Amino acid sequence: MTTFGIFGAALAIGMPAIGVAFGEGIAARKSLDTISKNPDIKGFVTTITILGMALVESIAIYGLLIANSIIWSESGEFAMLSAGLAIGLAGLAVGLAEGKVTGQAIEAVLRNPEVKNTVLINMILFLALIESIAIYGLLVAQSILK
Repeated sequence: MTTFGIFGAALAIGMPAIGVAFGEGIAARKSLDTISKNPDIKGFVTTITILGMALVESIAIYGLLIANSIIWSESGEFAMLSAGLAIGLAGLAVGLAEGKVTGQAIEAVLRNPEVKNTVLINMILFLALIESIAIYGLLVAQSILK
């Protein structure tokens, strides 16, 4: 594998991992802060946090898939680099955005626990819409490597 191929594989897993780590950190911080302010909603906040983090984590899986594809690819070196950038940039942005949405949902439940089910439904919808950007990055990266 060429230097650009190695760099592309590193970008494919590294950038989404950064987005996921920061996104999950944002959600976890909001969750712990909310539980400390209102322990009565601990169960529901934990549910939102785990669900949000699970969706954020999928981005790292997309990065891993592309990194593995790059490692075994016979594509040109710039194609490998480009594929890594496609999923890397998408994963970084989506990880941060999904973490922020999850954190805001947790904060909304703290402010008004009566609307917790509506908040959960909307959070899932918003995360799915944001996730589509990562899926676009995944598809573009796969297409580049073909």
